[in-house]
Amino acid sequence: MSTSPLLDIDLGTTPFSRRGSYFAVSRVTDQRDHGVFLRTVRGDARHREIARLLLDGTTEANALTTAGQLTLHHGSTRADVILDGPGRAYLRVRGGTLALDFRATSQYDSVFQEDDATWRFIDSGANRNYRIRAAGGTSRFDARWDGIRNSEACLSITAHDGAATIVIDEYGSAVPTGPLHDPDDLAAAAQADFDAWCRTHGDDGHRDPETGATVRLAAFVTWAALVPPGGLLRRESMLMSKNRMTNIWSWDHCFNAMALWRDPQAAAGQLLAVFDHQDEHGCLPDYVNDAGVERNFVKPPIHGWSIARLIARGGLDPHDAAALYEPLRRWTEWWFRHRVYGDDGIPSYNHGNDSGWDNATTFAAGVPVQSPDLLAYLALQTQTLSLIARRTGRHDESAHWNRRTDATVRTLCDRFWTGDRFVARDTLTGRVIDSRSLLAFIPLILGDLLPPAVRDTTVRRLLDGGYLTPHGPATEPPDSPRYEADGYWRGPIWAPSTMLLADGLRRSGRPDLADDIETRFMATCAGAGMAENFDATTGAGLRDRSMTWTASVYLSMVSERAERRALAGPCERAS
Repeated sequence: MSTSPLLDIDLGTTPFSRRGSYFAVSRVTDQRDHGVFLRTVRGDARHREIARLLLDGTTEANALTTAGQLTLHHGSTRADVILDGPGRAYLRVRGGTLALDFRATSQYDSVFQEDDATWRFIDSGANRNYRIRAAGGTSRFDARWDGIRNSEACLSITAHDGAATIVIDEYGSAVPTGPLHDPDDLAAAAQADFDAWCRTHGDDGHRDPETGATVRLAAFVTWAALVPPGGLLRRESMLMSKNRMTNIWSWDHCFNAMALWRDPQAAAGQLLAVFDHQDEHGCLPDYVNDAGVERNFVKPPIHGWSIARLIARGGLDPHDAAALYEPLRRWTEWWFRHRVYGDDGIPSYNHGNDSGWDNATTFAAGVPVQSPDLLAYLALQTQTLSLIARRTGRHDESAHWNRRTDATVRTLCDRFWTGDRFVARDTLTGRVIDSRSLLAFIPLILGDLLPPAVRDTTVRRLLDGGYLTPHGPATEPPDSPRYEADGYWRGPIWAPSTMLLADGLRRSGRPDLADDIETRFMATCAGAGMAENFDATTGAGLRDRSMTWTASVYLSMVSERAERRALAGPCERAS
């Protein structure tokens, strides 16, 4: 076992992977055959589990994890997993037998022997092929052919004196020809890369006894989710997860970019990973991966907000900010040219998916919907365009965008403010939609662009409305008849909504309340990990349990809190 520091992760929630790899190892419990699986996270894989890893025939192996190496152990049998590049895995067996129980589940899957020490898995369900080579030890291959495919196939490698090594290569039409490397060197290089990543992006807290373990977990989740350029991805890109959410959605990537502010090139890269796929009309896709682009839906235009935050923290080079001006302009104009359905000039969401809050009660009665958060985002987007235009000497354009910002905020207040709250409306009828979704509080991100009375009334409604739980802000208050404990956007706490709300409260003159909400959310992450969302009343992690935007929001909160404390006086820091 490596002497590198262990990571406190559970393979059932956080997969083992590394930067640059499309392989992941997870403990799967939601299928008929449970156990530890080698999986692929390629975008076009219809079936992700490649092989179940059995030590001496058991599924109950324990795991020890560092950034560079996973060690499975059961009794005296150990198996190390080390990853290399986008599609190579080394499995090193010591003192027993490791079996690869291939997941031959699709109609045309086949596993066959190429020579005495080589096998191939034609994994049609994964849209990939695998070549398996064994060195050392003794091997046994058992397979059942049903006339069309292998319905079962298992390769066992038993180590005797010393170690036996299995090398698995993922390929399309041709097996990679690169040289083999020493697994220990690969593990050491991965560990060094992760340590550097953690120092850069978790520097404010990874040595802190209170936050260190959680910062390291968040840093690992983000680092391990990086995949290399290739296929449709034009640059290194951070997947949302290497569990199930193996895409780059076009608002999630903004939160990941903001967490990388100490490396402006990396931050710009995560923003551009989606802007690379802007279409001829200016629209951004719903999501992208290495094999496909989804364009049926979009995601909310938070890009101006996130770019402005990066600029303010020195997290975006002036050249990159200037280069984003035209794509950001086209994305902004797309909403007004292609999502306005009447003569009021107000854009709509065609589905809850477009808002990012897929099934929020805002959309329970149907679509299309005019929602106040959308105008708030667009107002910040035009404000950011004004900022970039001014910094690049385009003063007339800067003034134009300022006027657009003012007009958008006026429309928001005139059309969606009822005197005591923001509401969403049915696009066709103008009817106020009956909803208590937290989505209606997002306009607080406008801060002093809103009239003071509107800000103050909205904050009071937030405090009195039952949204703030001990674990953070619920997306639907627990006393709502539409609340669902595991209801996705109908109750659970989410990282993006928490960050947006906290930022809005801070901009609205309530840093005390913003700090309190962040403290609750950070404690929830410390207790339940980097889950996709959290039960609002218990704080339990829900759905995909290893999401990069949750980890990125946590890292951003840690770093921003450290900055605020550094700027505070000694007495305030001590209080």
